[in-house]
Amino acid sequence: MAPQKLLAMQKTWQRYMETHELDVQLLRPEVASSWQRCRHLNVNPFQEADGYVNQLELRERIYHKQYLLKVARPFMDNLYNFVKGSGFQVVLTDELGYLLEVLGDNEIVNRTRQVLLCPGGNWSESQQGTNAIGTAIVEKKPVQIYAWEHYCKSNHFLTCSAAPIFNPEGEAIGILDISGDYRVANAHTLGMVVAAVNAIENQLRLQKATDKLYTAYRYSNTLLENMSDGLISINNNGIITEMNAKAGEILGCNPALAKGRHVEKIYNARNTLLQVLSEGTEYEDREIIIEKLGRKIYSSATLLRDDAGGAIGAVAVFREMNNRQPVRRPTILQSHSYTFDNIIGASPAITAVKEWAKLAAASPSTVLVMGESGTGKELFAQAIHNASPRGDRQFIALNCAALPESLIESELFGYEEGTFTGARKGGQAGKFEIADGGTLFLDEIGDMSANVQAKLLRVIQEKKVSRIGSANERPVDIRIIAATHKDLAEEVHGGRFRQDLYYRLNVLEINIPPLRERREDLPVITAHLIEKMAAKLGRDVPAVGNGFMEKVVAYGWPGNIRELENAIERAVIRAGIGGLLTAELLEMQSAQAVKPEMPAPVVKEIRALREVECDMIVDALAFYQGNIQKAAAKLGIGRNTLYRKMKEFGISF
Repeated sequence: MAPQKLLAMQKTWQRYMETHELDVQLLRPEVASSWQRCRHLNVNPFQEADGYVNQLELRERIYHKQYLLKVARPFMDNLYNFVKGSGFQVVLTDELGYLLEVLGDNEIVNRTRQVLLCPGGNWSESQQGTNAIGTAIVEKKPVQIYAWEHYCKSNHFLTCSAAPIFNPEGEAIGILDISGDYRVANAHTLGMVVAAVNAIENQLRLQKATDKLYTAYRYSNTLLENMSDGLISINNNGIITEMNAKAGEILGCNPALAKGRHVEKIYNARNTLLQVLSEGTEYEDREIIIEKLGRKIYSSATLLRDDAGGAIGAVAVFREMNNRQPVRRPTILQSHSYTFDNIIGASPAITAVKEWAKLAAASPSTVLVMGESGTGKELFAQAIHNASPRGDRQFIALNCAALPESLIESELFGYEEGTFTGARKGGQAGKFEIADGGTLFLDEIGDMSANVQAKLLRVIQEKKVSRIGSANERPVDIRIIAATHKDLAEEVHGGRFRQDLYYRLNVLEINIPPLRERREDLPVITAHLIEKMAAKLGRDVPAVGNGFMEKVVAYGWPGNIRELENAIERAVIRAGIGGLLTAELLEMQSAQAVKPEMPAPVVKEIRALREVECDMIVDALAFYQGNIQKAAAKLGIGRNTLYRKMKEFGISF
């Protein structure tokens, strides 16, 4: 500071001490306000420094501020390295102005000790008058006090730069200060202090977040380890990221050693947890087999998503089966109860199939549901069951493609105690027994082995079942609904499926049309799925922008309903909360969208439905050269119905 300005400041201080008159043109506002506060506090500007605490109280104050000291000390060391040898010292105080730690050269430390600028000294305004530490406490902002700006005469040799430290909750918890002889003052000192304080506050926020994360981890880990169910989580590469002790017990492995390994090394998860990752098909209460232990358990699995909705892994929960449960217990697909009202669409293709399925529901006959993957065969099976006289009984489902051949037999027929290593005490009822009185749904029956096909045929014929390892037969009253995406007639022709079993299953055949054959249903199905996904994600139903529905209708959807549902879910997630569904958000994964077929602007002749129906039957019979079975399948009706229609219309082939 220039000598003239320094002299003017000295005269301003002397005048105020003598007359209490403030020269506001020479004094900064924060200094003028502080001088007035000190006068009202009756601070004696000529008295020797006071307010030093004893060592016992100092240790107690340091103890209560050890967290702040631990965080601030590295930054204080950095500051001291900058000012070392310049006659300045770095000071840390608590929020009341009591000095906790001082770093400085011996010369300045010894000199400032005389004015109690040392550990234990109190540098609040009430004790030391106007000074950077005390004034920063009051002003709650960075302050620099220079020479005669200090209220007390004993401190006029100092220049001090201080800034308050706030914790993450916004509370002042201390002051960081650099003090030294004003004659060697640096214009950048206050900036250095502010930068260090910002770094300390950032570290405090980071430390708090880390503490919260650690607390949350300990809390969640305690919950995981005390769960009655097993839990396992994997990342997108199938690597196990978490496993609790119960899961280790159920899967027969050490959770600590399992983490970091691929889930397939622990149990056969290809058709369960890994399927959730690859296809996004979550499941609930599915029965799975732990092959190496010969144990059946229930499992539910779901995707793990980040804040943007992207999949980052999957988690599965395992629950051991209770041997004391009665045979007639709900399993697997009992969690949903679909009816024909859940089958959305009013196109002629789906309407005809629904009407035929309703007729099939009233009959006790075996039903074979045909259709491509993702068309809703399972939904039709449940709807038929719920509309049948057995609707209040069990609906038991088994995916024949999800189990290895070695296990599907015990799954269907059950086994007696001691039949094989790992067999459960008391034996295990199979699906036929569990479904007694209700419906057994055999999904993907085209993948069933020839050996199991023979045993299934016998159960259908005899209405009796024998557990593996037992000679006793148990009568069962079940209705079988089978489903497949394969052409079973072709499988029979190729010798891969028994002809006699095919005719036993194919009493009532229902062919579900793919989405590309009922494009007129796509808008209403899409609207339903948008509502469903919004509810699942806890959001309001998003608006649909121009081009979105046109893109849906234009695409062929080879994956059918399942592919459409996944695409809608991705679009709703990408749209965000309150967003708009646009064509750009709709991503297909299997192939490029087909171009919409533009109808020719020709007014067609309006014909009677009876006439159209007759022509369709004639065309189908001609195309299949009189093969009643294939023509009926293509028309979506049964053979008996086709014979009746032919007689009604006078058609002969």
